[in-house]
Amino acid sequence: MTTDDPEPGGVNPWVAHTPEPVLSITGHTAVISPVRFVWPGTYCSWCRQYVALWTDGGAIEAGIRTRRISRRSSATTPSWFRVYRPASAPSIPDGCPHPGCPRPATRTLPTGEQVPTGWLDGKWNLAVGPFTFEHPVDPRCPHPVPWAKISPLLDQMWSTMRRTHPDLAAAADAYAAEQRRRAERG
Repeated sequence: MTTDDPEPGGVNPWVAHTPEPVLSITGHTAVISPVRFVWPGTYCSWCRQYVALWTDGGAIEAGIRTRRISRRSSATTPSWFRVYRPASAPSIPDGCPHPGCPRPATRTLPTGEQVPTGWLDGKWNLAVGPFTFEHPVDPRCPHPVPWAKISPLLDQMWSTMRRTHPDLAAAADAYAAEQRRRAERG
């Protein structure tokens, strides 16, 4: 799916008409679905305008997982995680969706066959993942939209994890703080 033309009032349809996400929590893992993901970094190579490409039906998994501290040690520690799982890669339309784009729609092959011309700059960004949300963020990672619907569900999940699994949450917080200190030291 694609379009950038705002509706009256300036709201883009790829934000305004998203499916309503729902939070489900099992143990110390939560899933938010269905989620619309929008891929950044795609532009028309002819008119240079941004082209929003998205898919519906994805999910965000988040919570606390237990992981080994190092390969050489059998010791484990809880850590927070968030994984973006788009349902699929977005389909690429045959032509630029912007009215007035100067791109010719097709080109003629030596055989006489008419084929669409390449127009999308940034196709390499259309990876499906899954994407573990950590710093630095993979530049191919799509964005869940609208954030105003997703963010409260993530907040609810984090507070539920802290309330229902206080020891794991405290250990995950300590691990995250230690990772931040190590990153600051370089």
